Amino acid sequence: MTVRTALSRAADNATEPTLAELLPLSDTRDWHRAACRGDSNHDAWFPYPSEDFEYARGICAGCPIRRACGEFAADTGQSGVWGGHEFDRGRMIRE
Repeated sequence: MTVRTALSRAADNATEPTLAELLPLSDTRDWHRAACRGDSNHDAWFPYPSEDFEYARGICAGCPIRRACGEFAADTGQSGVWGGHEFDRGRMIRE
C-alpha cells in the first residue's frame, strides 16, 4: 500500500487515514536505506526557523530515497527536514 492509496481510501470513506494505516507504509519505501538512519544529531532534523539546516540537507543530498522521503512528509503532514527540504505539517517551507 502506498501513501496515496491510503489517502485515496480515506477520502472514499470521508475520514483521514489513521496512524496505524500510515505506519506500515514506511516499510514499503526502503527506509532502511535512508542516509539519516541512526544519525544521533536529532536537533539538526528539526531546526528553528532562524537556524540553517545545512547539516541535514547535506546528508539528504546523497540519500537514495530522498524523493520518496519528501513525498512521504508532504502526504502525511510531517514536520522537520525530509528529503533535503524543511516541512511544517506537510507543507514545504524551505528548500
